Amino acid sequence: MLVDRVMAELLRSRGIDLSGYRRSMLERRLEARMAALGISDPDAYLDRLASDPAEHDRIIEAISINVTSFFRNPVVWEILAQSVLRPMIEEKLAARQREIRVWSAGCASGEEAYSVAILLHEILRSELSSWKLHIFATDLSEEALRTATQAVYPRERMENTRLGILDQYFTVKNGLYELRPFVRRMVWFSRDDLTSSRAAPAESVYGTFDLVLCRNVLIYFARPLQERVLDKLTRSIVQGGYLVLGESEVLELLSNLVDRPRSGGDPVDEPNALEHVHQEL
Repeated sequence: MLVDRVMAELLRSRGIDLSGYRRSMLERRLEARMAALGISDPDAYLDRLASDPAEHDRIIEAISINVTSFFRNPVVWEILAQSVLRPMIEEKLAARQREIRVWSAGCASGEEAYSVAILLHEILRSELSSWKLHIFATDLSEEALRTATQAVYPRERMENTRLGILDQYFTVKNGLYELRPFVRRMVWFSRDDLTSSRAAPAESVYGTFDLVLCRNVLIYFARPLQERVLDKLTRSIVQGGYLVLGESEVLELLSNLVDRPRSGGDPVDEPNALEHVHQEL
């Protein structure tokens, strides 16, 4: 089968294992990529893959593409601001701590991570300089990460963004919205395969987070890989921390991870999740 041969080639050339992804999704994305090239014959596409190393990266981009925008699903972001971040900040202050660690896993072109940065800036305001905020954002797609670091977006990515936020945090140039530098400096972007055995982004130094967002990523994985990635995410969250999943993803998967022993024999604490947001008990 073409999909199997393409997966084997990507594993060989890029070290990326797509075997846990939903096969129907892989087939659709591969068909779309072939159509974009005007190729209908599977052998002709395999020849293209063999003769053009850049095609390996292009098919990875085609497979990992994700639809995103700033403050996508505004209700979730309101809950995140009022019921997660504000109480978290209060608890940190009560414990004489001023550090918050966030991981946007599968960040696509950066809108989600920057939305978190804007929310924290809105909440902390004049107190911001006295806090250590670490927002890490990772994705498999190098093209998406380039867009994220450039931080320039079309108007349609702003459809859920309030006018006041646009005025304060963006400048408009030639019809495009560019994030102001002080927001861009709040986020660290890096390439990372969420399905790999690595516990957390290498750049994060410490692998525990107060908040992990992984929205509309698990839907691309088959059930065994969903459970493995969820296990990885829950292990990266501090006790009392939060996990944010997409609304179309299944919260019941988390119940399979609760009480599963860690490598040291302790049970896995269940994190919070929103949209689903679920808190560790």
